[in-house]
Amino acid sequence: MAGIVLALGGGGARGLAQIGVLQVLAENGISVRAVAGTSIGAEIGAFVACGLPVAEIVEMATAFDWKLTMQLFLPDLPTGGLVSGKRILKWLKDKLGEDTAIERLAVPYVAVATNLETGEEVVIDHGPITDAVRASISLPGTLAPHRLGKRVLVDGGVVNPVPFDVARQRFGGPVVAVAVHSGAQAWEPRRPRRRRREWKERVHQLLAEAWMKGAPDMRGGLEAQAEALGASEAEADVWSARLVLERTLHISGMQLVRLRAAVQPPDLTLVPDVRDIGTLEFFRAKEAIEAGRAEAEAKLEELLRLASQGA
Repeated sequence: MAGIVLALGGGGARGLAQIGVLQVLAENGISVRAVAGTSIGAEIGAFVACGLPVAEIVEMATAFDWKLTMQLFLPDLPTGGLVSGKRILKWLKDKLGEDTAIERLAVPYVAVATNLETGEEVVIDHGPITDAVRASISLPGTLAPHRLGKRVLVDGGVVNPVPFDVARQRFGGPVVAVAVHSGAQAWEPRRPRRRRREWKERVHQLLAEAWMKGAPDMRGGLEAQAEALGASEAEADVWSARLVLERTLHISGMQLVRLRAAVQPPDLTLVPDVRDIGTLEFFRAKEAIEAGRAEAEAKLEELLRLASQGA
């Protein structure tokens, strides 16, 4: 069967670049015959596997403004993370369907998560697709773990940031990986002062929303966030505990990808330039999508060649 197997990786909002890749594939008649995804890649892959047109996925992504992003990720003080994920799970069910089962999808699909108790990679290949996605996107420290049966699952990026090896083992080849995690390209420090000012303004705007009066817990969390973002310019440039943790996770993810690629590499890796997009900056979807398009168009000849080979 002609077509390619996609391995879509994690990277938060950077992962929206994968939608730009999908656009180029669709425009050039390159079919996706299976998908393996980690984190945001599991989410975007789920939309593909459910048969959503690429134009609809683009519309969904670009509809995210900063207010909607913050509402989905508002702290609600659960166990195991800043965000319980209840609002995110509801959003996923609205988009993917309440009872859509992986084994009945139009396009074969698996999502990768991590067993928090054993440290093992978990490849989810059956059951409700919303549970698979919710487990795979459970970024440690931000989104609470997701229970699936007796297992407590967190983000698949902990063990497999770009699951090209899983894609090949489950679906054969040719495998095209899309790497959007930090560390896929040379790291460059982002501009903390400008970003901190922008987010402080947005937090204050959200606090002014009328509906916030009925959400005292959320309001308290946001007020604390606004206070933290009001740190001096000098403090904004230091290596905070959060930045140290984030950068450490990026380094370990980069090493995991290199080690896995040495054993079972993909046939082609696309690396969109999304270094300047923050993990939760989903409101920058247009920029991310354009970066994905640019990378796929640059590698189009190779993509066409691989697609013609089939399985």
